[in-house]
Amino acid sequence: MCSIVTSSMNRSFDEKISREHFVIRVEEVNPDGIWGVHPYNPDMQSFFAMPHIISIHQEIELDPNNPEHAQMIKDFEERTGEKANPDIMGQPKETPPEKSEGVEPAFVDIQNLEQMAAQIKDAFNSLRQ
Repeated sequence: MCSIVTSSMNRSFDEKISREHFVIRVEEVNPDGIWGVHPYNPDMQSFFAMPHIISIHQEIELDPNNPEHAQMIKDFEERTGEKANPDIMGQPKETPPEKSEGVEPAFVDIQNLEQMAAQIKDAFNSLRQ
């Protein structure tokens, strides 16, 4: 789950709308940009072009059933005096990649990156024709 910060556009969004449009579950990264699915609507997919991406921020989905996350929620509520209300509850959680012994999981599958970029480029070129 990531927040994508892009170059300025002539529209302003409140916090909820910003999350709906710029927070995604990353599906694919290639030299042209990032494809992602929205946690509020898993049927909606977005593409962020690399030249317009300013920064990417990893987000954490808190699970109130996880004791560590429950403590973070409690600390937030005590610090702000506000009740933390989940807003994407019920959506499927990301499953962490399995670890091979002695090998750390990679954020991007480097071996398939060139193949993914070629597929996206071919798809993009076929749309332009």
